[in-house]
Amino acid sequence: MNKILILGSLPKKEEETNLYNNIIEIAKEFAKIVKSPIDTAKLDGSVQERYKRAFKTVKEADLVIGEQSKPSTGQGMEIKECATLNKSLIVVAKEGSKVSGLVKGCPITKEIIYYKNIEDLKLKLKNSILKHQNIN
Repeated sequence: MNKILILGSLPKKEEETNLYNNIIEIAKEFAKIVKSPIDTAKLDGSVQERYKRAFKTVKEADLVIGEQSKPSTGQGMEIKECATLNKSLIVVAKEGSKVSGLVKGCPITKEIIYYKNIEDLKLKLKNSILKHQNIN
């Protein structure tokens, strides 16, 4: 696998950055290139440039991980593009989060992982990527 894309709301707090860093750590065990909302937050440009860049990144991904604890409209658009391109999606969300029925029913959603804490997430996500890495 060459590239994993992590989708999620832009990190505004240290705990959100920490969450993405832990997902990145796991993803790097499976892919040469990992892109995340941390990268997105560092980029600038016009809204049109950001739109094109986001969808180019989706197109290039081999696997997509969607962090849905705090879903956003932009993330929903990216997931729809993943579905259009038939990209495999693993959804992760903190226990108690509400994952959209449309995401749950989306044919590209391979698994939805609800996690208690970072250690639980890391274990479950690693097992899920192992299980689904050769699907596309």
